[in-house]
Amino acid sequence: MKFKLEKNIRIISELIAYFHKLGTDDVHIDMGTDENNSYFYISGIVETLPKGELENLNMILNTKRQHEVEQYYWHLSGESEYDCELTLVGMMIDKVDISYIGDILTLKMFRKEN
Repeated sequence: MKFKLEKNIRIISELIAYFHKLGTDDVHIDMGTDENNSYFYISGIVETLPKGELENLNMILNTKRQHEVEQYYWHLSGESEYDCELTLVGMMIDKVDISYIGDILTLKMFRKEN
């Protein structure tokens, strides 16, 4: 798939911005790829997660994958210092597992490279 690395970097960038918005500067990221898949593991200490944020995050990131977003809309979304494009991230991944245990928010994501 075209621009695999660039898409993965953009996804990671949006996730870092989201964690920063939640108040953490200590974000841990693991990313792996093979010929057919990309894997993302991101976690950070979030001392106070606003009520409903976990449900909202789950809804946004579990949006149905939309391949056309990767080719068109992503490039048009632009860069914003104040807004995360998590909806676009949700449209670009196939699966996400979200957990918030203690003060640690963890996202495990999977993306097929078709």
